[in-house]
Amino acid sequence: MSRKSGTGVPATKRPVIVLAGEDANDRRCLRILLEARCPDMRGRLVEINSPVRLRQATGGTLASRIDKLRRLVQARAARERAEIACAFIHEDLDDADGPGYLETHTRVEKELLRSFPTAHYVLAVEEIEAWLLLFPDALASLVSSWQVPTKYRGKDTGRLTDPKHILMSEVSRTGRRYKESDAPDVLEKAVALDGFPAPLGTNRSWTRLMEDAATCCSSHISKAKKK
Repeated sequence: MSRKSGTGVPATKRPVIVLAGEDANDRRCLRILLEARCPDMRGRLVEINSPVRLRQATGGTLASRIDKLRRLVQARAARERAEIACAFIHEDLDDADGPGYLETHTRVEKELLRSFPTAHYVLAVEEIEAWLLLFPDALASLVSSWQVPTKYRGKDTGRLTDPKHILMSEVSRTGRRYKESDAPDVLEKAVALDGFPAPLGTNRSWTRLMEDAATCCSSHISKAKKK
């Protein structure tokens, strides 16, 4: 990162990627996906525990929250005595895909980039559970009775209303019910089955995460190494 967002300590380790999210489950999901998308991130991912609350903030409130986040990210990297290659900041939109998604993502990421030149804002539509519906084989691999109904296969899962409810009431209608802590395990199954998850369907926030991960892998990590 630039001098403005550097750690302020001499780097003695290879550059790190800092993860922030709403909770530990979400950060674990990001870790699984980023390591699958970019094996060079393995051993570089570190986390901060403070929950992210940016999407509903505006103006000075948003700037203040991002400044606090910046200081937490810098402190985490300083503990590693490492430069920051990238930061992935996750939140759920808590709404289906539409004009509001692009407006929110653009507004928050623009402010993030003032403090984090290599920040990536991961705004999941509607929530991470919408990504899980892209991987029916992984869901069935985790719990054999879980089945994604045909009407949800090959669809834009970002436009489904309440994907968590779909998982709880339709996918896991028989056998053990889906719970939020299952999300990382489903993604681990997807990686184990395919090497790298090939989605059955589309989701704009999934595609953006994959693109951002590729950018960090191909550009930001190598640039940080040269500092």
